[in-house]
Amino acid sequence: MARILGTMSDRLLGAVLREKTAGACVPEHGSFCYCRSGYRYTMNCYGICTKQTTRC
Repeated sequence: MARILGTMSDRLLGAVLREKTAGACVPEHGSFCYCRSGYRYTMNCYGICTKQTTRC
């Protein structure tokens, strides 16, 4: 019974949270990577440098 409830709660949580906000982030999340073509790049939750809308 506990296993069924655990599975149901995981499915409900997965429906409410999107993939990009679910789970733990890497410790570097939000840290500055570099500037390129006037755009700021920062680390996302998966440890990949992504372009931000803020300019540097």
